[in-house]
Amino acid sequence: MTDTTGQKKKKANASSFVALPVAFYTPETKLAFGAIAINMFRLDPTDTITRTSNIRTAAIYTTRNQFIFSTDFNVFLKEEKYQLRGNLAFLKFPDNFYGIGNDTQLQDEEVFGNNILNFTGRLMRKVRPGLFVGGIYNFYNMFNMETGADFILNTENIPGSNGVRLSGVGFQISYDKRENVLNASQGCYLEFSTRFFENFLGSNYRFQQYELDLRKYHRLHPKHVIAAQFKGEIREGDVPFQQLSLLGGDKMLRGYYRGRYREKKLLAIQAEYRYTVCERFGLVAFGGLGEVGDKFTDFQIDEFKYSYGGGLRFTLNRKERLNIRFDYGIGNGVSNFYINLAEAF
Repeated sequence: MTDTTGQKKKKANASSFVALPVAFYTPETKLAFGAIAINMFRLDPTDTITRTSNIRTAAIYTTRNQFIFSTDFNVFLKEEKYQLRGNLAFLKFPDNFYGIGNDTQLQDEEVFGNNILNFTGRLMRKVRPGLFVGGIYNFYNMFNMETGADFILNTENIPGSNGVRLSGVGFQISYDKRENVLNASQGCYLEFSTRFFENFLGSNYRFQQYELDLRKYHRLHPKHVIAAQFKGEIREGDVPFQQLSLLGGDKMLRGYYRGRYREKKLLAIQAEYRYTVCERFGLVAFGGLGEVGDKFTDFQIDEFKYSYGGGLRFTLNRKERLNIRFDYGIGNGVSNFYINLAEAF
């Protein structure tokens, strides 16, 4: 009788469902609000080794008349030998375009309309503790493009200016030794991935992309943490403008609009100092450098874009160390304010 009750309790506690209102602010969306639902579960309620899987679904509307519906999933199979991660999203997303290259001008800003359907899935196999290898499939479709007659997207021969359909496969290897995924204070994260988009897979553009993401976290003191990140990206082939490497946004080089600079190659580095004021409040200071170019030989030290700024943190969930962040980033002639969940990296 006792065993049966215990099993029922385990199964009852193995899953949970939470729905919450959400609001945030970025330069790309302006004020955004909506709802998010989180379903946490275990495929085998009796498996205590495997971490909890989760599916997060969000419906967001912004003051730029953008609509976002997105589902993210992270499913751990038995004993975490395999991990299934991915995203399915539909967006109606008016966006900014400034041209291509490292020397585009802010006054050339164009706002174009579009719809986006995107699916990315990864099946990862654990090789050893912290080390995962696996495959990637990505489908991306941008359609219903709306541009002005005198827009750069219309007057110049830019791949993807009439929309794009992409289908590609790739490979990923990741090494994760962070003690906390949402807000790491020690450890490291390394990821290398490739994607190959080909006509025979259903893509109307042929190109390849390679990405390297390195992160290191060091706790100087229980209240003081230094975090650093390096990103390198390469695109080769007939790359549509939607898939070029992007500088800017709420994660890398805060202060610049996401996609303010875009090209086939990218190098960027940033660091952040995090200070815990008290149990729920913290302060951060950050800075970074980055550049894009058609070839790495085009990169010049004096042409790297800089970004710096600071912010406040408020802890929403102390157990998971989930923060809401308020950041103000400053770049070369630009500055922007951000409100978002979780750390930038």
